[in-house]
Amino acid sequence: MSDDDGTLDLRSLSYVDNVNSNLVCCICQFPFVDPVFALCGHTFCRSCIYQAAESSPLCPVDRSAIDLDDLQPAVKIISNMVNELVVACPRQLRGCEYQGQRQHMAYHLSHECDYAYEPCKLEACEALVLKKDRERHVSTCKHRETECKMCQRKMPAFELEDHHERCPSETFTCPHCDTTRARSEHAAHLDNCPKMSVLCKMADFGCEWAGERAQLQAHEDTCLYKKMEGFFSKQQRKDETMQDEIRQLRKENESLRRWQREMRHQVDRTVSQLGVLFPAHFALDPDLPLETQQQAVLSETERLQSDVDQLSSSLASLELKQNMALMTETFRLQEEMQSLRAVCHGMRMQMHYLMMDRRGSLGSSSHAANGHPPPPPLTVEQENRRRSWLDPSGPRQDTKL
Repeated sequence: MSDDDGTLDLRSLSYVDNVNSNLVCCICQFPFVDPVFALCGHTFCRSCIYQAAESSPLCPVDRSAIDLDDLQPAVKIISNMVNELVVACPRQLRGCEYQGQRQHMAYHLSHECDYAYEPCKLEACEALVLKKDRERHVSTCKHRETECKMCQRKMPAFELEDHHERCPSETFTCPHCDTTRARSEHAAHLDNCPKMSVLCKMADFGCEWAGERAQLQAHEDTCLYKKMEGFFSKQQRKDETMQDEIRQLRKENESLRRWQREMRHQVDRTVSQLGVLFPAHFALDPDLPLETQQQAVLSETERLQSDVDQLSSSLASLELKQNMALMTETFRLQEEMQSLRAVCHGMRMQMHYLMMDRRGSLGSSSHAANGHPPPPPLTVEQENRRRSWLDPSGPRQDTKL
């Protein structure tokens, strides 16, 4: 049963009087809840008979067949009798002594029962208290609003105890001069308290005097360190300047050390890589001093650089020679292609002439057969043009690549 969230299980109720056995469901053995009867005349709780029919569609009493569609609500008197049974409040273990009819129990739980758990009226409080104790809980809740009697500041009750330890309006007694004042004024009082123990202003320079603030002025009149205050101040400024320079030099030294470590790491990595490529030149003795190893690496690096420069110049010379040879061969190929084009052009003209000559002979024979006169012979100009077409030494059509 869950009565605090608004649901009520009628089968979990405690009945005050003995219940008539005719009002008890033979399946759940509790008084009927929403009773229905079958065609065989037996009455059951609606949920009980539906659940029983899922496993076996037979009457639990006489084993006759039951069809759920044939179930009918029980007569009104049976429902009234089970609803009028007297039951105790489900919250009787919390102290509720209410007893009433079963049909009124849901209303009692939701509206009348003072033993239901409800949240505190204060929004900041998340506690659940009994309904009858809500007002008393609010008066003692740690989230209730309270007011400091010293500064009239309002705050939650749980902050009040800590606030008393630092309330600016609370009266505070000076431990040096036994005078009282507000806590907010105590810090300013300590700067001027005559009984407070202080050191000489020249304590940083070696004065060991210590006493009450009221005696400080008299001590300063006779303090030897006070008379040399100007000298000490000047030396202090010089010391601060030197300290700044030392810090700057330390930063630079650390930066140089870091750079040296990086360069050493790069040199070692370069030597290891070159040792793989040129084991005969970079097989350095690890027992040699570091400077000797570095000098050997630098000299070998310079030698390799000179070799690389010679290879670069040789490659440049070879590339120039190849370019000249390629250009000469290109010109020769261009001339041969021009000669081939001229020969092709002459052959094309000769073919054209032969075709024209053959066409002319065919035309004269056809004219003679038809009785027409033959075409006139070629003129001198036309004959010269024909010869110029057939002359292979004539003008050529040059083509540039």
